[in-house]
Amino acid sequence: MKTCILIIFMLYISHSILAQEKDTANHYQQLKEKYQRLKDSVSRLSPFIPAVSSVLINHQQLELNFFASIISANNYRDDDGHLGDLNARQTYLYRTLQATYGVSKHARFNAGIDVNIVMGRIDQDRTSSMFKVFDSGVEGNSRFARAITSVAARIRWRPLRRNYNFTIQSSISFPTGISREKQQVLGYSQIFLTSQFLYNQPLSERLFLFSQLGLQYGFERENTPAVFFSPISLYLSYLIPRKTIPFILFNYIPMFSKDNSWSYSRYTMQVGGGLQYQITRRLLINGYYANDIKGKNYPDFNTYSLSLRYVLH
Repeated sequence: MKTCILIIFMLYISHSILAQEKDTANHYQQLKEKYQRLKDSVSRLSPFIPAVSSVLINHQQLELNFFASIISANNYRDDDGHLGDLNARQTYLYRTLQATYGVSKHARFNAGIDVNIVMGRIDQDRTSSMFKVFDSGVEGNSRFARAITSVAARIRWRPLRRNYNFTIQSSISFPTGISREKQQVLGYSQIFLTSQFLYNQPLSERLFLFSQLGLQYGFERENTPAVFFSPISLYLSYLIPRKTIPFILFNYIPMFSKDNSWSYSRYTMQVGGGLQYQITRRLLINGYYANDIKGKNYPDFNTYSLSLRYVLH
């Protein structure tokens, strides 16, 4: 009798252990799938910040720009565009330091260089603050990374001699070779070739429509396919003499990737608004907020951006 009880007890213990192991395995599989989805999402991220200086500076002038944007999301739109819970929070701080020099005597050609810096955090607590991106301390399944991710050579030019409203800006950015561990948070490194077509159309003495079409191609690498983005941005701005310009913005970003063939796999739409203020003749500040209102296979980001522009004569 004692032997039977002992056998039954051992069978019960074995079943409990196996059940626990199965639950643990399922739990870790769910975590693995969740972070794989986050990683796949991050791998396609790029600083789609529709803020750019479209003004050609004069010969031997130097323009310094600083762009900073925090984007944060704890929801994700799936392949059908349905909004779902990420069970985590993704937050990124993009910063770009940009220097531009007036090369041509007739203010038709500028050359410059960009340095892109990213801080990223994937926090297992979806209710955490986006400002935790400044905290490198992590625990559990949270992840944090920061790096200078790329350096870009850039040109800005006015192709039509008598048309001062149309500007083209092109750049090629080279990754800095960050570690694979950091790429799990910050996204995969790729060489990007980018062109931006910018047009500022006056609608009245104070009302302006600024449009921006971008073409961005990411070259295929060993760990990521070729990608192509074509963001379209519209700004409607109003001049309050002499220094203040409130504006609203719309941003649509279709994203294509090439595995065996090209596919239109992802997109997002953003709306927002902001304010630009001319502090002095040389110094300008610009800030805005935008939210992703529709899309597929893309996080539901809130975006907060601030930029400064300073011109040395």
